[in-house]
Amino acid sequence: MMRLLVISILILQSAVFAQSRDEAELEKLKDAIARLEKSLAEQTTREKKTSSTVDNLDKKISLSKNLVGKLSNDISKQKERRASLEKEKDTLTQRLEKVQEIFAQRMISLYKNGHIGTLELLVNAKNVNQVLLWAEYQRRLAQMDAKLISSIRSRKAKLDSSDKHVALTIQKQNRSLAERKLSQKKLENSRQSKQKLLKQIRKNKEVYRQQVADYMAAIERIQKIISESEAQRLQEEREQLQRLPGLAEIPADFQEIDFASLKGSLPWPVSGEIIREYGSYKHPVLKTVTANLGIDIKAQLGSSVRSVAGGKVTAITWQRGRGNLIIVNHTDGFYTVYTHIDEIAVDLRETIVAGTVLGVVGEAGIDSDPLIHFQVWQKFDHLDPKLWLKR
Repeated sequence: MMRLLVISILILQSAVFAQSRDEAELEKLKDAIARLEKSLAEQTTREKKTSSTVDNLDKKISLSKNLVGKLSNDISKQKERRASLEKEKDTLTQRLEKVQEIFAQRMISLYKNGHIGTLELLVNAKNVNQVLLWAEYQRRLAQMDAKLISSIRSRKAKLDSSDKHVALTIQKQNRSLAERKLSQKKLENSRQSKQKLLKQIRKNKEVYRQQVADYMAAIERIQKIISESEAQRLQEEREQLQRLPGLAEIPADFQEIDFASLKGSLPWPVSGEIIREYGSYKHPVLKTVTANLGIDIKAQLGSSVRSVAGGKVTAITWQRGRGNLIIVNHTDGFYTVYTHIDEIAVDLRETIVAGTVLGVVGEAGIDSDPLIHFQVWQKFDHLDPKLWLKR
């Protein structure tokens, strides 16, 4: 009984901790959105035709999607809790009724036949011990029933008090539904604002120059992240070899992976078609030659983006013009990069397997179609991702 009580307390504490953590994350998202709304309001009056406004709208759209997702998850948890409480209450109510019925029938039987049964036993009993055993049995049986009923009544009383918790859960659920509806409306308004703004600025060459500058800054940031990750990986390998000389130079987390052997057979990170190849291309507006270090895959907005191979999530960050960016570290200095991602589904430093959902196709940037930008790196060299994907 004590063990059950301890387990129940631990489960309750875990649930309370998880709930507090979820609420903290929701408040953090709301605060971030509120700050962006303030910034956007200031920008709208000051500079209506800049890429920085698009950037802030992208951030707000991404955060709003996360908020809607977390509110939806919160509502689902509340529904499950409510259903669980009501199911447990119904089950115990049925048990109580059944035991009460058995107990009542026994009491009626004792009342009707108790004296006759006792006389028959006294006449037919072979010895006094048999009579005493029968009496003790009846006494303990009645005592056990009384304790059982008392225990179930006590449990039911506690569950009855949970009606208040169920009512509070329903209220919270309704508030979350209202918040989600409002967030979805704000999300749609942000999308409309962005589309309206894009119509105004897509003819502005300065915006595209800023986009190219943002891409160059993004490349430098990716190179820096990979450089830092490579330095750490090599250091870990040296330390591992010093501890265990002769061990294969492969990190323990990824011993089963040989990324180099996967060339030409990697699954696509998202279903779609390549709309911009790897390498140099002529910018359609600026008419200048620009380098593309990956491929741009046109995809359906909100469709799942998956890791092409197992590895460890090395970076999760935000970049202007490309939104959320995720870098996955594979073996022997191989890395894959995914940008334009919303609703991120993995954690930093998380070890993942091939096919793990990283997030969904987002809508950051000034491109007219939703897309995923995908890169493959070997140490400090960028490679043509198309050569690594399945034909």
